[in-house]
Amino acid sequence: MKKKLLLIAFGLIFILTGCQGGKEADTNTFTVAVSADATSLDPTNFNDNYSENVMKQIFDTLLQKSSDGTLVNGLAESLERPDDKTIVVKIREGVKFSNGDPLTVEDVIFSLRRIAESDQYGYIYKNVDKDNLRKIDDTTLEIKLIEPDATILEALAHPASSIISQKDLEEKGDKFGENPIGTGPFVIDKWTKLDSATFKRNENYWGEKPSIETLVFRVIPEASQRVIELESGSVDMAFDIAPNDIKKVEDNPELKLERTLDNSVHFVSFNTVKPPFDNPKARLALTKAIDMDTIVKTVYQGVGRRATSNVNPNFKYSIADSIEPTKVDKEEAKKLFEEAGMTEGTTIKIYVNDNQQRNDVAQMMKEQLTEYGINLEIVKLEWGAMVEAIKNKENDLFIMSWTPAEDTHYEFYQPFHSDGKGNGPNFNDYGNPALDALIDAAAREFDDAKRGAIYKEAQELVNKELPWMYICYGETVVGMKKNVTGFEIAPTYAQRFAKIGFEAVEK
Repeated sequence: MKKKLLLIAFGLIFILTGCQGGKEADTNTFTVAVSADATSLDPTNFNDNYSENVMKQIFDTLLQKSSDGTLVNGLAESLERPDDKTIVVKIREGVKFSNGDPLTVEDVIFSLRRIAESDQYGYIYKNVDKDNLRKIDDTTLEIKLIEPDATILEALAHPASSIISQKDLEEKGDKFGENPIGTGPFVIDKWTKLDSATFKRNENYWGEKPSIETLVFRVIPEASQRVIELESGSVDMAFDIAPNDIKKVEDNPELKLERTLDNSVHFVSFNTVKPPFDNPKARLALTKAIDMDTIVKTVYQGVGRRATSNVNPNFKYSIADSIEPTKVDKEEAKKLFEEAGMTEGTTIKIYVNDNQQRNDVAQMMKEQLTEYGINLEIVKLEWGAMVEAIKNKENDLFIMSWTPAEDTHYEFYQPFHSDGKGNGPNFNDYGNPALDALIDAAAREFDDAKRGAIYKEAQELVNKELPWMYICYGETVVGMKKNVTGFEIAPTYAQRFAKIGFEAVEK
């Protein structure tokens, strides 16, 4: 009898010890279900939210955006503008890269020059005089601009201007974008493409170190599966909670939901450089034919709001609230389709990724277009493959969203300026010299009223040209365990996890 009791006691000790060990592991590791994988970890060679989400953990910029959208100091301890063409930056002392190497002014200058020369983002930093980036002393540098630029401070908070180690890049060469080091709160430990990214806490981080030791991003494209993983406890947080899953999270006493109208604009992009949508009449016809109000209500179920301008209402100078959504006009649509040569039997291709809402939007568009004798072929690809396909102009249409985190300038420059042709989201090479002139003028204008007037004219021109058919302004909807702390939801897909953790549990 005593022997049996002794065995039971040992069993209880083992179970209790095992449980406590599991709890310790849970509080040291934070796992996030994300909807797609990064394409690159090189700040000069990405253009998607999923890559930015990874880079926000491992890199820092001179300036950062807080969750409420205000600019705050990052690696810059202070910043002064003695005149319209000069910026003097003092960097924080004692900052180290994750491998222990000190951050130097030379690294900052190297990073800024590299981004100014890059094919992907050089046009954002075109006013940076890359030959006049000057070291003043060991903690201070001077940035000279070619001409006055009202957007440059916002550009210094853009993830493309992340500060990298010159030595690290030179040592890794072409492999740099797979495993770079930075000065951010985490360091990339293992990246298995299309599966997961694992980060370790940066023990050399200059700020308050994260409370968790390990951060994991698991790539789970299906929205329903992300929620299942959250409900089961396999992940601590899930991105992109689908509208029909929101109630599941809200009704679960073990979970909580965070949501905010984000900076995104969801849209159908026209291929404006090949028939039929090189013809503005074809673009207008589609916007008159598609009942987007019904699509948004059906697909998004109250998440986000119907879009009417390329400038999200979160941004200054948006005129979205003063514009009525496009109404269906079937007779006008039929007339315009005929004038554009889109006769009965015409087939057009729309490209989408794994996002369920985008697939549902495309499916409803397909059904509506049958009334006009037009066949909409839906091509569904993994995110990276879709981007490559639309870069190659294989599409007639594609569905995407644009989520700038910075100035109103970026609601125009990357999507619509001729300088950005071929880069996301302007994969369809749209450009208009009149719009270019407005965008450039607004970027140079420091007077608030004058800048607002320019952006109003620019929004009206975009709505006339119709390179996009608007769907909605999105919401960032994130589900998480009830005991998650330190999460300040930003109005973007990419989030920063430096402060993430769990409520203390009694042991």
